[in-house]
Amino acid sequence: MNRFLSPYTLGFVLLAEGWASLGTEILALRRMSAWIGSSVDVTSILLAVYLAALAAGYQRGGRLARLGDPRPRLALRLAAAALWSSFWLSDPGTTLIFSLPAAPLLQACAYAVVGTAPVGWLLAGSVLLAHACAPPRDASERAGGVFALSTIGNVAGALAATFLLMPTLGVASAVFSVVAAAACAALLASPRTVSAHALLFAACWPSIDLWTESTDYVARNAYADYQVAEIGNDGRILLLNNQHASRHNSHGEGWRYVELLEDTLCEANERRVLILGAAGMSLGQSAPCWLELTFVDIDPAQKKIAARFLDVPQESTGKLLIQDARAFLRNTSDSWDAIVMDVFTNPRAVPHHLLTVEFYRLARSRLADSGSLYVNFAAYPNEGLFLTRAGRTLRSVFSECSSRSTGHDQIIEWHNETQFDRNLLFRCIKNPFDGDRVIYSDSVTRADLDRSLQLHKSRNHRTMLLKGDSTHE
Repeated sequence: MNRFLSPYTLGFVLLAEGWASLGTEILALRRMSAWIGSSVDVTSILLAVYLAALAAGYQRGGRLARLGDPRPRLALRLAAAALWSSFWLSDPGTTLIFSLPAAPLLQACAYAVVGTAPVGWLLAGSVLLAHACAPPRDASERAGGVFALSTIGNVAGALAATFLLMPTLGVASAVFSVVAAAACAALLASPRTVSAHALLFAACWPSIDLWTESTDYVARNAYADYQVAEIGNDGRILLLNNQHASRHNSHGEGWRYVELLEDTLCEANERRVLILGAAGMSLGQSAPCWLELTFVDIDPAQKKIAARFLDVPQESTGKLLIQDARAFLRNTSDSWDAIVMDVFTNPRAVPHHLLTVEFYRLARSRLADSGSLYVNFAAYPNEGLFLTRAGRTLRSVFSECSSRSTGHDQIIEWHNETQFDRNLLFRCIKNPFDGDRVIYSDSVTRADLDRSLQLHKSRNHRTMLLKGDSTHE
């Protein structure tokens, strides 16, 4: 009995396996980002578990390859990978895991172990079984060719999912490609082993997602999930990765912290404003003064999303620059009266490279004299450690920082909040004392000296003003 596959069939099987394998990793990361973000710790958990599954799969596949005709086993593993990935890369699987009452890292572990590791284990074993199906020739040459084709499939799957399928057709289409690749490879490996009905069942989950994306989402691409929900009083809400990102109505009114921002910008005469994070581009819609706004966002679909959300033509949504926020600040030499940072990838996560002292120093360098940096955090009562350190990081760069909770009905004024609810908004003003870390102690008593120096400077300044006045007269 012939146990070998033709070179063309074997080549397609390996390319499809590679496509499905790395495509699964990419899509699992994308699915997690909507729930718990894509921080380094979350990403490392997923990758470490998946690589461990690949190692176990290679070992298991090598043993199975010695047990008779490998083609049926190859087909079954590929079909099982198609079935497993179709559920866990679709909405039902991710909702099941990330709705569990557990810490985000535990949810990431559960998703990696239950949702993606079995797929990696099955596909890694398929590589060794496919190796056993290769026509006989030099062992090293055959192994090199098998792993080369699988790796080419990895590259193609990752690039196609990231730069072609998700940006143009949506996340569900990328999942569909992973499932279809594994299913087609299973049928080619051994058509009589796998039921076509089982493979058609595998297509049902991404098909449901395709229908959901087309009916319930404004966009669902490589960056985020966007929905627009109608609310009362002729208003609507923009949902970004399951969080209420923006609110808008026919009067241009938004969330309370947006109204606070607009009033503060106008009162401080901070008219030229840079907004990092578009999220519907609603800031400024009801401002009591004219503001020159520039939005920066990494997602090129923001214009279309804002037009749908604000119910205006795309050309009326405002100035939008497509770039990573930190990269934009690093590459520009412009300065602004105010910079507003409102970047969330999910209800709890802000990109970690936008929370560092180096980023805040960069932002300060792009502020005009006495300009303000506004930073919005979605605050939760159990995140005191994060908020304490986030505030300390800001104050290590800006000596004058105040914070404001916008979850309470209070008059609009800036002060230090000790209680917080949903949004905690920081305002840090650029001034000459930024970065000063001197503290007074019993061993270094210079408080009186500092006051005397400051008094001397004030007198000199007053004298210059008086001379200027008398000259003018």
